Amino acid sequence: MKTHYPLPRDFRLDLQDLRPAFAGLKSPECILTNQDGVFLMSDRRGGVTHVTPDGNMQLVRGTTVHGDALHSNGIALRANGKVLIAHLGDTDGGVYELGAAGPAEPIVTSLEGRPLPPTNFVLEDHAGNVWFTVSTRQIPRSMAWYPEETDGYIAVHNAQGTRIVADGLGYTNEFAFSPDGAFVYVNETHARRLTRFRVAPGPALVDRETVCSFDPGDQPDGICFDAFGGAWVTCLVSNKVYVLRPDGERQLVLADTDPDHVARYVDDLRSRSLTRNSIWTCGRSSLGNVSSLCFGGADRRTVFLGSLLGERVLAFDSPVAGLEPVHWHRRFRPASAD
Repeated sequence: MKTHYPLPRDFRLDLQDLRPAFAGLKSPECILTNQDGVFLMSDRRGGVTHVTPDGNMQLVRGTTVHGDALHSNGIALRANGKVLIAHLGDTDGGVYELGAAGPAEPIVTSLEGRPLPPTNFVLEDHAGNVWFTVSTRQIPRSMAWYPEETDGYIAVHNAQGTRIVADGLGYTNEFAFSPDGAFVYVNETHARRLTRFRVAPGPALVDRETVCSFDPGDQPDGICFDAFGGAWVTCLVSNKVYVLRPDGERQLVLADTDPDHVARYVDDLRSRSLTRNSIWTCGRSSLGNVSSLCFGGADRRTVFLGSLLGERVLAFDSPVAGLEPVHWHRRFRPASAD
């Protein structure tokens, strides 16, 4: 028997429905929060911004094995109270663990005998497996900003080693486990599709299928589930937020699109002349290339929006609660505790 999905089909937000939550940041690409009301946000100044429930903000910095500042993209709160960081350098990547200012501990910096390329997203599951994505093996990454370039992958690291569990993806980005834990849903940003795999023992990913395809300019980046099985997806370039309802219908809930910017992007895409300026701007949009979202608050009914280019985080109220994330009951160990 199918369960009724409670998100109203006419739920749609305007910009005036958004309110400021945090400011003074630098590219808060990824956001997470826990039951205590602590927030962690990736910060391009070299680590993560830690926000306590009383609003105190601290930038926790870290460095790579090369001595460079961490270029944090995806972040995850581990069971041990430290933060996993997907390092998205210009030419190097890796998964690092950060609990205090200073050199971060490298968790994975190489795979199959080669240094990790720039690394996009990371997550630790209930069993302690560290999952991460590499969008492309090509450097610079802009060479893979076309839908036919499919050399991204998902990998898993655990006590048995590090191995690729899904390959041939079109610019692998954020991923999330389905509410029942049976599937991994992953955004292929420049292939413009949301893909899912069934989770098999190992762990392994099998039975690949396309869940949803998007139009040029809707470049899916972030993904998060609500408690009822709806997949919330953010899109770069067009600055949109969609909800993929459990019945497969795609519902637009927020858009602040600059049509001229999208048209220029599409022209560059078709002429194979994409440059940094094709994406690293949002035109007249005020959302700053909305890149991720998370549900927070005591009832997980507040949605917080991350952005690739922004210096603030915006929030809005949701009619449905978010799925309890794997880190919900975990606590961050701040630098002063080390």
